[in-house]
Amino acid sequence: ANMTYGTGTLVHEIVHPFMLVNFPKCPAWFNEGLASLYEQSNDRDGRMLAQTNQRLKLVQKVIQARQMPPLQTLMSTDRKEFYAGKNRLLHYAQARYLCYYLEKHDLLGAFYHQFRANHEDDPTGFKTLRKVLGEDGQDMGRFQRKWEHWLLLRRY
Repeated sequence: ANMTYGTGTLVHEIVHPFMLVNFPKCPAWFNEGLASLYEQSNDRDGRMLAQTNQRLKLVQKVIQARQMPPLQTLMSTDRKEFYAGKNRLLHYAQARYLCYYLEKHDLLGAFYHQFRANHEDDPTGFKTLRKVLGEDGQDMGRFQRKWEHWLLLRRY
């Protein structure tokens, strides 16, 4: 791990072997979103909690420009689409801040366990996300607007 940027890189890279063992069919967006989540974190009562990081600036810039792709688009990317192309950095930031939202609303654990258990029927995690958010059968555009507004209120 390149420690030039601090210990966050090490924490990020440690998540990948964990995911490989515990959720080997995990899509790139969730693997990187979860790994990126704890790049900037602190400890409370022995529990690691994510903090905002430099990726927030990109997310906020894209939201303000009204160019944030729908979450379903992010979640539908394959490995090649996620890691390549002009949206690579945005993919990391969007995935991180979706995981960040889930953590801050005490939904990340439920999402992880349900997604892993239902991966065969929901390979992207989109149906699981809708269920965990309580948006099952609802318009996810409404959630995305709520999520984006919430992100605009965060500070780094």
